[in-house]
Amino acid sequence: MNLEFICGLLMIVLFAVAISKRWLAPFVGLSIVPLIFAVIYCVATGQSPLTAFEWAFAGAFGGELTGGTATSAIMILFACTYFTFMMKVGLFDPLIIAIIKLVKGDPLKVMVAATCVAGAVSLDGDGASTVLITTAAFVPLFKQLNMRVGYLAVLIALPTSVFNMMPWGGSFARCISALGLEVPELLAPLVPGLVVVMIYAIGVGFFLGRKERERLGYDPKAAAHVSAEEIEKMCDIVRNNDPEFKRPHLAWFNLIVTLGIMVLLVQGLANSAVLFMAGLGITLVVNLGFNFKIQKNLLDDCLVEGVSVCAMIVASGFLMGILLYSGMGDAIAAVLASIVPAGAARFIPYIIAILGIPLLIFTGPDVFYFGLVPVLAQLAAAYGISATTIGVAAMVSLSTFYCSPLIAWIFLLCSRCEIEFADYQKLLIKFALPAFVIYLVVYTLTGGIAVF
Repeated sequence: MNLEFICGLLMIVLFAVAISKRWLAPFVGLSIVPLIFAVIYCVATGQSPLTAFEWAFAGAFGGELTGGTATSAIMILFACTYFTFMMKVGLFDPLIIAIIKLVKGDPLKVMVAATCVAGAVSLDGDGASTVLITTAAFVPLFKQLNMRVGYLAVLIALPTSVFNMMPWGGSFARCISALGLEVPELLAPLVPGLVVVMIYAIGVGFFLGRKERERLGYDPKAAAHVSAEEIEKMCDIVRNNDPEFKRPHLAWFNLIVTLGIMVLLVQGLANSAVLFMAGLGITLVVNLGFNFKIQKNLLDDCLVEGVSVCAMIVASGFLMGILLYSGMGDAIAAVLASIVPAGAARFIPYIIAILGIPLLIFTGPDVFYFGLVPVLAQLAAAYGISATTIGVAAMVSLSTFYCSPLIAWIFLLCSRCEIEFADYQKLLIKFALPAFVIYLVVYTLTGGIAVF
């Protein structure tokens, strides 16, 4: 074990412990812990300590190996501000009211509906958009029904992890690039697992819904006769939230602008940050008129939520940049690859899937897909195991990937669902690990992981 491996491992372990034990806030842990270890490594190897700051800068603002997290942070800042403003003016009120009338206050139906909506929205492959849209629709409803908003974070993360395994997901692109595969070669064997795990995610919504029914004392038989007056009272609470800013007469205009932004975003026809900035400027003027004071005050209010999330996203680039540019990430991958005995070669796909859980969570997809996977794929090829099998196994690890602090929009998810990151991790892993097992079973049975 070399110095890069030791420093990288200690850095990751200390960071994980500090966050889970709540010794440090995520922003502090992301910005300080990596820099401390990077400076120690630089001094130990005879490099200038200032090199550590160069690595951190490259991770956050872009360099030769990474595009940086600042671009995503800016996009999320303005996207978050835009959707917060849309909530203020009541764009999502009709949807929320329709759901209230449909589910009639049944926590189980709300949970299942949230899971299905998150899955549908995540089809565009953008986690941030999924979080913003789904939380905008469901957080007010969860609060109105006194449901645990933290559960919503799991119901968003699980189906989103499924659709992250589609061709437009970044991890899919990394995987086929690292293994030299074409899209159909990897996508076809993945489909059965994606279908089964999406059904499982809906089942999780059903399970959590049953728990909420019990906690809240909700009896579906007794609630079958909920009066129209009571339902209307629930809807009025939504309508009367910040009533001075509601613009129901502009609902169609706001909806068209929002859908236009989403279409341009998915099609990649314009920069996402620019789209949300332009949309925010247009809708501020149309909804609030040419009133400087109202525009400024409401904009300041809407920006508050996004600023803290933006800071954490930029800070996550420090950890990513130091892992990539110092060689610590590559060293961790190499050591893990070296412990696989030749006699266990037939089980390499399962070993890759298992190792992918901690590697994806703590080092990110670049280290895993470009560091470990190609090394073990070469070893597996000598024993007749195809690159497609290795690719399927490597994708299975994504079931737990959204427990990672390296994913920019996870902090947005935690913020919107009002749950601490450490609590979110503990809750999600309980449901993500069974999904991991389901993937392995399905792919073993269908031949996606062909080792027998």
